[in-house]
Parts: sequence; structure tokens; C-alpha cells
Amino acid sequence: MSSITTIPELDNSPSFIMGLAYKQFRTLASQALLNEFDISLEMLGAMRTLLHLGEVPQQTLAEALRRERSVTKRLVDNCIKRGLLEAKKSVNNKKARYLVITDKGRQVKADADARLQQIIADFFSPLTPEELKTLHSLCTKLIQKDMLLGSD
Repeated sequence: MSSITTIPELDNSPSFIMGLAYKQFRTLASQALLNEFDISLEMLGAMRTLLHLGEVPQQTLAEALRRERSVTKRLVDNCIKRGLLEAKKSVNNKKARYLVITDKGRQVKADADARLQQIIADFFSPLTPEELKTLHSLCTKLIQKDMLLGSD
């Protein structure tokens, strides 16, 4: 195995190497999405979720994204400011905010998805299709389904 940091303890740490790969991918994807569409990866995730689920309460979005409520609120507010999502009050529950993707959000999502697919293909190009499948399977095993994430 080739050295990445010249520090054996780090180079031999799966969690360090996995974190470094994630940070590099996130940097490439985040810079492209911000520069080209003025959105974050999380905003794209919110638009993908709402396109799939339809109009849902903000809490449902937080649960689907496995994010804390406060983090989701900031995310939603930023999407609303950009015209990507709309918030509606519930007729039955005045406290609940129901979210829906806008036409602009649908277009930005489609364009950003296409760009992200290009970034993903480039980033993972050193891996064979079988290696990529194995990586996905291994990472899936590590995910704790009941753990919520704060901000990165």
C-alpha cells in the first residue's frame, strides 16, 4: 500500500482514510454545486427527498435525511431563500410546516444531478465496477440507522 501521509498510524487507519476520501469528494462536489448552482449537497438532498416524497412536514424531511431538526430548519430556510422550496402552513396543525419543491427547485435539481453524476464518475474512476459495489456494501454496513447527524 502506498503512503498517503507518510505517517503509518494514519495511513493504516481505515477511519482516517475513509474520512479523507469523503472530504476530498465533498470538496469537489460542494465547490461545483456552489459555483454552478448556488446550492450545497444537503440542499440537493432535500430537493431529491421532496421530489420523491411530495409535500411533507419539515420533520419528515429531517427524518428522511437523518438530520437534526435545527440543522434541517437552517437547510430549509436556505432553500426557501433561493426559491427552491416552499413552506406551507398546515390547516390542521398551525405549528407544522409542510414543504414542497418549486418549479425552480425541480430544474436546479435536474441540472445539479447531471453535474454531480459527472463528478461521481470522475472521482470513482480509479475503482472497477466491482470495487465500487464492494465499497458501497461495506459503507452501508457501517451506517447506524438510528443516528441523527448535526452539521458537518
